[in-house]
Amino acid sequence: MFFAELGLTQHDSLTAAQLAASEAASAAGGRVFTCVVFQQGGRLMLTTAFSNAFLVKHVVAEPATKGGNPRMATNRPMDPGHVRAISKYLADNEHNYILPPVTLNVRSVPAIHIPRGNFAMTAGFVVIGDETKFSVTDGQHRLAAITKRSEALTETDSKFMSDSVSVVIVVEPDLARIHQDFADAAQTKQIPASLLAAFNTREPLNRVLTKIVDGSTLFRGRIDETSKSLSQLSPAIFLLNQVRGMVKELLFRDYALSEASIPARTNQVIGSAASQDAFVERTLSMMAVLTEHMTPWKAIAALPTSGGPANQVVDFRKHYINMTATGLVIIGHVAYEIEKNQDPEWRTARYIDLATKIDWRRNADIWHGTIITGDKISTTRAPGRLAAKKVMAAIGLPGADLADSALPGMEPLVTSAGV
Repeated sequence: MFFAELGLTQHDSLTAAQLAASEAASAAGGRVFTCVVFQQGGRLMLTTAFSNAFLVKHVVAEPATKGGNPRMATNRPMDPGHVRAISKYLADNEHNYILPPVTLNVRSVPAIHIPRGNFAMTAGFVVIGDETKFSVTDGQHRLAAITKRSEALTETDSKFMSDSVSVVIVVEPDLARIHQDFADAAQTKQIPASLLAAFNTREPLNRVLTKIVDGSTLFRGRIDETSKSLSQLSPAIFLLNQVRGMVKELLFRDYALSEASIPARTNQVIGSAASQDAFVERTLSMMAVLTEHMTPWKAIAALPTSGGPANQVVDFRKHYINMTATGLVIIGHVAYEIEKNQDPEWRTARYIDLATKIDWRRNADIWHGTIITGDKISTTRAPGRLAAKKVMAAIGLPGADLADSALPGMEPLVTSAGV
């Protein structure tokens, strides 16, 4: 009854509906798309897939201008940087990419042919003419990136424009309701940084990160890869994103390197599979030496990963700097300098010094006046750099150029709690 009230054309069978849609398209010079027709929130919706070429031609974005009145436009202001990032992703991964569905809006009910019946959902056929234009409810940056990518194509044999994207089409003439649909669709939960690092292995940094976690006796089974922060009673020793900070220090000497800069820098440092494997091997070698000799890592490695004994981690975290994200960053920063030396025996000796000559307890003098003030541990760059310099001096390691320690130091060592 709902579909009949909206003026959809009903037929005695699905075959009859298909034939009628084909005849209508032939008469009007339109195209027929197989779709699923359904209702949601009292409104007519349909879902199908459009090719990239069709989307470029038939979808119109009306972004608001910054500083203008967004209520008079269909979409929010366009972010050119976001469009460039998606377009680059499409170009770099043309044969292995994914684009989530987009939500489109059409102001009036198009010609839709469905089989007769009292269904809440049914297969159908929608006829779309060349004059039909869709506006964007959700996905304008993805669609703009498709357009940008199409304009940059030079290969005549590229199949990009024949690829398709799943679409949900909402029939809604009211601009205010279209705005509300966008706001409702934007209510998504941000992915915790650790979970994103675990899942996004297309990025070489994350690829080596997961191999290091899986290959390390200390890390394996003891890293929280899904949470945003570690609870005080968590038996996990670190968040995956905190280990990622150490890896960024090992690779770039900068845990706070912006995410936008990581792909280019990563390709410079570990762009090939061979260089990634070599980096993982050397990092695991470092972790093995530190775990064998460093307190409390040695004790933790001997514990089970769950059950009562694993809860000793909670006590260790209260008393040791190397059980914090700040400590991991310091270790990564010092290790960056150690790894410059090509002699593996020399590197091993320095890692033993790092494990045994440094007092990693929070109340040790080396940390006070640098990362420890009162009973608080600093989570900013400058104190961490100063602490790393003192550690290098204590183990007889030539100091690196630490001019960046003079910076204001407002960048957090971690993007989440758990220091």
